[in-house]
Amino acid sequence: TWFGLMREGDVHARVVLRGKGEYAIRVKAAGDQAGPEAPKMAIRWNGADLKVVEVPERRREARLHEVRIQADRGTHKIAVAYLNNYVNPKEKDPRKRDRNLLLEFIEIEGPLQPVPQSLPETHQRIFFTQPSTKKPAAAAREIIGKFAFNAWRRPVERAELDRLMKLFELGQAQNDSFEKSVKLALQAAMVSPHFLFRGELQPEPDNPKQTHLVNEFALASRLSYFLWSTMPDAELLKLAGAGRLRRNLAGQVERMLKDPKRDALLQNFFTQWLQTRSLQIAAPDVTTFPAFSPELRRDMARETELFVDAIIRENRSLLDLLDADFSYLNGRLAKHYGLEGVEGDEFRRVSFKDGTRGGILTQGAVLTITSNPTRTSPVKRGKWVLENLLAAPPPPPPPNVPELKIDKEHPLTGTLRERMEQHRANPGCASCHDRMDAIGFAFENYDAIGAWRTQEGGASIDASGELMAGVSFNGPAELKKLLVNQNRDDFIRCVVEKTLTYALGRGIEHFDRCAVNAICVKLSQDNYRFSTLIQEIVKSAPFQKRRGEGSAPVAP
Repeated sequence: TWFGLMREGDVHARVVLRGKGEYAIRVKAAGDQAGPEAPKMAIRWNGADLKVVEVPERRREARLHEVRIQADRGTHKIAVAYLNNYVNPKEKDPRKRDRNLLLEFIEIEGPLQPVPQSLPETHQRIFFTQPSTKKPAAAAREIIGKFAFNAWRRPVERAELDRLMKLFELGQAQNDSFEKSVKLALQAAMVSPHFLFRGELQPEPDNPKQTHLVNEFALASRLSYFLWSTMPDAELLKLAGAGRLRRNLAGQVERMLKDPKRDALLQNFFTQWLQTRSLQIAAPDVTTFPAFSPELRRDMARETELFVDAIIRENRSLLDLLDADFSYLNGRLAKHYGLEGVEGDEFRRVSFKDGTRGGILTQGAVLTITSNPTRTSPVKRGKWVLENLLAAPPPPPPPNVPELKIDKEHPLTGTLRERMEQHRANPGCASCHDRMDAIGFAFENYDAIGAWRTQEGGASIDASGELMAGVSFNGPAELKKLLVNQNRDDFIRCVVEKTLTYALGRGIEHFDRCAVNAICVKLSQDNYRFSTLIQEIVKSAPFQKRRGEGSAPVAP
């Protein structure tokens, strides 16, 4: 069976290699010959050309092309591309009117000469020395000491290491192997509170009126778990050991935000703050919304991930979270949004012009999690904005307000907006809903799974509203502009408080107000850049210092 490339482009696939070594890529190709030159073919590996050749042979003389590569274990992309299409419908000989590249098969074989690996890399990193070069106890002490230093994220006291060595000696006394004896000590290091908890020693742990700088190793852990959700790497620990981390924090933050491990900040902070992790359990009614599928669910989540990663990676303004002129879409999600010009499964950056898309408020993930299974929910959408973007959650319902009784003789009728207005006629309901509903109705043009619509139940949608300050708007684009311009300070303060809460692992207290205010001022002076947010949090007193945890009251 032959596969024909009738225009310039490629065929590609993901391949998973089980081992490191040399591999052979083979392509059997021929061509439909037309024009002044033969078809040109490129064999590509992970996007790079390995070999570019002309293919003058016709199908019956098809030739096998081979290229050898050194490749690592893991997932790679292999592709064969057609580079020089030619079409001339005026050619007299119909066989010479169209040049095409024909492929019979593509195969990869290997590893031809696997790289020998006696032990896994992780094993070699732990057992970096062996008793063959020194006495067993000395080798074990080096291994256990280095492991405990990394696991506990700080220097190990001599007495602590002596206790771990007792376990090694116990294994040796039982005639266990060297590695099994060491393993016993390593297990003890990992069940220790020093590994399981981030202990931060301070001179006055029971005095809440006193604050003290955390030591450099504790600072390294705070920084690493904030940005990477894992223990400090060798560079952070080296700087901490030399007492130079605090004076080099800015450079380390910049380095860490460029590292792929920054993805942990996206997965563990942003999805928690924006509540998009709940998209995995959202359950739109499949009868009402048959377009919703597991694939669309994944696409929605991926759009938000790529969008937020661009904010981090490109050091963009935090205001872009509210109203950006771009997002990341693939063909399926673009079709769902009613947008043309995007095809295929690969996500790409797409620019917007009219304001109906752009920013997290108009992304399918947020619009879906703030809806009910069968319809939109202006209440949930408005409440989500107030809580997560403006740090102004609506008050709880007043006590002793009964459930809204259903009047069978005079049921609520009309569009959702009209039914909600009838609902708010009840004074007990209005006190909770006035603030939420006005914001939520701005997004009524998006259905419960984020698709654009102009009508509901045959009636035109009214997406107008008025904020509590008396400022009116009509539709999502105008509301986003209002949030960016008139509610900017509220939004920035909300972002600072949410991020600082995550960085500290505790809620914001009254004694943190000065730090929050200072960070907001610095952000306003630097166009609200994402890196400024992180740098200022890391430099702040709440991040650098620790307060005693006694029961004595603390003055504001």
